[in-house]
Amino acid sequence: MEPIRFVDLETARAAPGMRLVVAANLPSPWSEAAKGILRMKEIPFVAVRLGPGDGEVRKWTRSRNAPAAMFDDEPARTGWADILELAERVGTGRSLVPSSPSDRVRMFGLSHEIMGEGGMLWSGRVLTVDAGLTSGGSRGFPEPIASYLGARYGYSKERLALARARVGEGWKLVADALGDKTYFFGDEPTALDVYLAASLNVFAPLPESVCPMWAPVRAAFESMRDELGDLPTAILRHRDRMYERHLGLPIVT
Repeated sequence: MEPIRFVDLETARAAPGMRLVVAANLPSPWSEAAKGILRMKEIPFVAVRLGPGDGEVRKWTRSRNAPAAMFDDEPARTGWADILELAERVGTGRSLVPSSPSDRVRMFGLSHEIMGEGGMLWSGRVLTVDAGLTSGGSRGFPEPIASYLGARYGYSKERLALARARVGEGWKLVADALGDKTYFFGDEPTALDVYLAASLNVFAPLPESVCPMWAPVRAAFESMRDELGDLPTAILRHRDRMYERHLGLPIVT
C-alpha cells in the first residue's frame, strides 16, 4: 500500500481532485476513518495536517475541525457520512455501502452509534474529559486539554451517566452485530468495518511502533481502560484484521 502523501496548504490548494485535511499528531478516529474510506475506494489524494494554530487551513475548509474532504471546487465535506457519500460517488473501488436496503439502514445506524454526535466516540471523549478535570490530569486528558475540549464540546456532569450508558450499549450493539463473522455484511468490508477499526485507537490503542501519537494523548487513552472496560476479543481481532488486510500499518499522523 502506497504511503499517504502529506503536503503543505499551498500545494493542496493548487492540487486537483481530492484533498483531505486530517488531525495532526494523533490517530483521530474521524481522520483515520476518512483516510481509510478514500484508500479503500481507490481515490488518489493528498493530505494536509491540521494543528491547533492552523488558522489558514480552517479558512480554506471553513471548518474548525478535521477531517475535511475537498474535491475539486466542491464544498468541503466534514461529516463522516458526507465523506462516505462523496467517496462512493467519485471513487472507483468496490462500494463500501451494502446493496440491500435493510443492511444499508443497519450499517448507517451502527456507524452513527460509533461516529455520530452522542455516540460511542463522542461519549468516550466526555468521560476522558471528566477524568482529566476530576483527577488533576492524572487520568484522562491533561487538565489544559480537558478544559479546552470540555468547553468546546459542551461537557457537563449531567452528561456523564448518559455517556457511560452510550459507550456500554454501543459495544454490545457492535459486538452482537459482528458476532463471529469476518466482516459485518458478507465477505467484504463495508464502511462500518472501517469505522470500528479506526475507533479502537481511542479505546484500545495499537502499540506505539505502529500507531505513534503524542505521549499525553496515549496516556489519556490508556488510563481510561478501567473506566471503559475490556473490549470483546472478537472486536480487537476485527481491528487487527482490517489494518492487516485493508488499512495498512504503521498509522502516520
